[in-house]
Order: sequence, then structure tokens, then C-alpha cells
Amino acid sequence: MLCLGHFSVNPLVASYTRYLESSPQLMGLLTGMFFGVALAMRPFAGPATTKLDKRKLLISVFVLGVAANLGYAFFQSVSAFMIFRFLSGVQYSLVGSLLMTLAGDHLPYSKLTYGMGIYGIGGAVATAAAPSIGEGFLRLGTNLSGEGFGFSLMFLMGAAAFIIAIIPAFILDADNKTKEDTASTGAWYKNIFTIHALPVTIVLFLIIIPHSMINTYVFEFGRERGIEGLSIFYLVLALTLAATRPLSGYLTYRFGVVKVMIPAMIIYALALTVISMSQSLWMAIAGAVLAAIGFGSSQPSLQAMCLQTETQLRRGVASNTIYIGFDSGLFLGPLIGGFVYAHSDYSVMFKSAVVPIIMAIFCFVVILPIHNRRLSELGDNNL
Repeated sequence: MLCLGHFSVNPLVASYTRYLESSPQLMGLLTGMFFGVALAMRPFAGPATTKLDKRKLLISVFVLGVAANLGYAFFQSVSAFMIFRFLSGVQYSLVGSLLMTLAGDHLPYSKLTYGMGIYGIGGAVATAAAPSIGEGFLRLGTNLSGEGFGFSLMFLMGAAAFIIAIIPAFILDADNKTKEDTASTGAWYKNIFTIHALPVTIVLFLIIIPHSMINTYVFEFGRERGIEGLSIFYLVLALTLAATRPLSGYLTYRFGVVKVMIPAMIIYALALTVISMSQSLWMAIAGAVLAAIGFGSSQPSLQAMCLQTETQLRRGVASNTIYIGFDSGLFLGPLIGGFVYAHSDYSVMFKSAVVPIIMAIFCFVVILPIHNRRLSELGDNNL
């Protein structure tokens, strides 16, 4: 439901800002603002996940998401969009790392990578349907009463997804941690960030930048190239992710992280090249398949590696740390993309996204020994 609510809206935010008649630079800022706010809220998100009851916190952040989407629907201006985009960013800062921590709490340590691949199916399946659903509501509303009503209908759909998400959140058990457990995690400022998850966070940050460019600009790229029906791009991307994430998690569990991560990132770089050269829908779809294999095979491994760097009580801190990299990449990606586009075109923009992937490969090779040393230090303490 989280991904359904977000990804029915986020791929069309660039189109919405164009409807509000913003410049390409402002388009990138407004699109990335969501993740910038989420990044700024990390000093509160980490301690909240560690100190508070996760069930109550999850319900609260979905209520906040409902309020933000209702604001989008009924107040259509750049200033109003900035206000409610801020609220969405606050929601996202809490809910992403919170769900990742809850997933880790329900998985056996020996199968964290495999389990994180299974966990990723929910987001991938929702993401498969969300852009088409969002575009469908936009088209329906536009046909009924103009583009403004179309965007309102799309945002109302996002609000409905978050309302539904509250139902399974109520079913979760309350936290069973004691006051002593909470006190053992230390002062609030010690639960913002952990240096031990930083190496993995850097790698994730680099691979998220091109992912955010794809999510933000593919529709506009299709308009520039005259490619019709690009909503299927997200469907193919997400369905391939749904298949790739559990498979890659299993392969990593069986054969080790290096044999999965390096080939995955090479395929990811190839995907950006294919997308940038697309002249037809079928070539763009081929790029979507490659991007899903590359990105989908690397993300579960990095999430599991992050959770392994801390004890179970402090997994919320590790999750919050990796989401700093996640938010930074999602915030900077649209900004970088908007800047490149302002001086060239979308094809050059997607080609430029290969650079951070190459950097990610280099960083991964460097950080792997550091990560392995941390696992040896923890021993049985992180089981």
C-alpha cells in the first residue's frame, strides 16, 4: 500500500509541475523535495523507530500520508504543493526505515538477504500497478473535467491507498521491548546514525541516483521521443523486480554477495545506455528489464548487509542510516537530471547516470572488507 500510494503519484509529479507551469530547474527541485525533506527528518526518524512502539508509529505516519494527498488534491498551486510535499517527505522519512526494520525483526539472521528479497515483492508488485493506475485516474479525470481535475483524482487515489494501509498496520503486534531494552540503546542522538552502516549506505546512494532519474523522467523522455504507451515501462520494470528480488536474495544466500552484486551493477549500467538510446517502446521496455535485473539484484543484498551491521535492538538505527543514502540519492537524482536536461536532452541525462553506477562498483569493492570485519566484531551479538 505504501508503494501503491507513492508510485501512483511520484512518476507523474514532473508532469504535475509542468501543469503548474514551473521551469525545468524548479521541476527538479519540487520532484526531489519529497526526498530532501525525508533526508532532513532523519535525526528524528531513527530515534523514533528505536524508542517508540513501531505499530503506533506506523499507523500515525499513514494518517499523515492521507492528509498530504488530500492537500495535493484540493489545493493546486506551487506554494501549496511545496507545503504538502513537505508533509509527504516527513511521512516517508519515518515509514521506509520503519518497514525495513520490521521486516528484519521477523527474519532469521541467517536468511536476511533471502528474506529481504521476499520483502521486496510487496513493493515491486504494487509498483507494477501503481503508475498505470495513477495515469488511468489522471486520464479519466482529465476527460471528465480537465487536467486539474485529473490530477486531483490521481491524488485522491493515493490517499485511498494510505487509508487501506492502516488496516494491516492495526493487525501488527505491539512492540515487546522493555524499558530496559529501550534505555540500552542510548540517548536519542545516538540513534540517528551508525558509522558501521555508512559503507553500505554510500553504495546504495550511488545506485539510487539513476533509479530516481528513471522514475522521474521516463514519461517526459517518452514525450520528447514520441514514444507512446510508456506506462507499460513501469509495469515491466516492477514485474521484473518482483521476480528478481527474491531470486537474487536466494542466489546471494547460496553463492555470496560478490557473485551477485558486481554483475548486477554492470547490467544496471547497460540498462541506462539502452534507455538513453530508445527510439521505440520495445527498446525502452528492454531497458526496463535490464534496469530491474540490475537494481533489483543489488538492493536486497545492500539492505541485508546494512541490518547485519548492528544488534537487533539497534536495527532501526542501521535502517535509518541506509535511508539517509536512499533519500540523498532520490533527492539529488531529479536535481542532477533537471540540470543535465536544461543543458542537453533526456538521452544525455540517462547516459550521464552510468557514472554513479561505475562509482558504486568501485566503492563496493573497497567497502566489502570493512563490512566483513564488522561482522567478525559482532559475532553472535547481532543474531
